[in-house]
Amino acid sequence: MGRFAVGLEDFMSCRFEELAIDCKNPVLIARFWTETLNYSVLSEEVGLVTIGPAEKSSIGPHPVLTFAQVPEEKSLKNRLHIDVRPTDCTQDEEVERLLSLGATYPDADVSDVSWVILLDPEGNEFCVLSSQQL
Repeated sequence: MGRFAVGLEDFMSCRFEELAIDCKNPVLIARFWTETLNYSVLSEEVGLVTIGPAEKSSIGPHPVLTFAQVPEEKSLKNRLHIDVRPTDCTQDEEVERLLSLGATYPDADVSDVSWVILLDPEGNEFCVLSSQQL
């Protein structure tokens, strides 16, 4: 058996519960992502904001995002990033909406892919995937 092969009796799993994101201004970044994902603020304290779905979803659990204030600036490309997919508009319409919320384009030109790379207000990369069939 391969390294990841296990018998059913050995099967255990985890659920993706939370994505923790370091940032300079948790309130600013939480505001951007609540608008982007139609999430709500679930808890807020000094230097820490957690957002997530306001209601339980019938399509399964959705992870919460926690924004924690850190002293250092972002310096390199993210090793992990968020992908979003428009659910009720085209990819171009969603990109325009996100730009109006404070997203920006990165300096690098990546035009040979089907997704659009944007930066949140603190420069964290995320991708807008192509729209689902409307």
